[in-house]
Amino acid sequence: MLKGFLTDNIWRRVFLLSVLLFLTIIGISTWQPKHLFREPEEIVRSGLDNLEGAQAYAYDLTALSIIDGKELLLTQVEGIWNAPDRYYIKGETLGNFLEAYVIGDVYMIKDPQDNWLEFQASQGPSLLRETVLFSQTPLQDLRGFHSGQVTGEKTIAGQKCYILEGRLAKVSNPLWQAFWQDFACQLWIDKKGLRLRRLALSGKSMGSDDRLTVNMEIYDYDTQMIITPPKRKEN
Repeated sequence: MLKGFLTDNIWRRVFLLSVLLFLTIIGISTWQPKHLFREPEEIVRSGLDNLEGAQAYAYDLTALSIIDGKELLLTQVEGIWNAPDRYYIKGETLGNFLEAYVIGDVYMIKDPQDNWLEFQASQGPSLLRETVLFSQTPLQDLRGFHSGQVTGEKTIAGQKCYILEGRLAKVSNPLWQAFWQDFACQLWIDKKGLRLRRLALSGKSMGSDDRLTVNMEIYDYDTQMIITPPKRKEN
């Protein structure tokens, strides 16, 4: 009788341990982020969806052309974006200081006398239009990300990120289309929120070893950064 009792007790323990193991496995699989086993292209699409769904973010952008081994700084700006169509940009473009607001189709740019000049988008200074394009097109063109691979992980500003590498199907910036091709990109997308944190693009020159490189870092998602353009001086 004692032997039978011990046998039943052992089987009861084995059964309970099996149930606990099963529940643990189910719990772990349920807890795992849904995006853990997604394809690279899906991760990038989610990162772009979350970027477009943000109410605001800040960014740093640097664009260089490398000609005959020498670097030429095209654009280096810091910017703020507010949904749906407001930008504040400050920095340098082709050796010229630039500070500007873009509110929908209205451009406001500070002149050398610290006055604010206002233009419609189609009439604004070409340097400003190009800088706005440099800010917009890297993000737009990522919709054509393909041949992607997750090549590693890295922590950026306290966020653990996937590192993804791939290519762009096309670029929408007319200047890029005219001079560069075969764009490769590297992206950093945080694992927790699937938000794009950093991107690096590189395009090859047509017929030479010259290159265009664009680096952009995005941060302060949904932080209270209200863009309020200055009032123009009355004449």
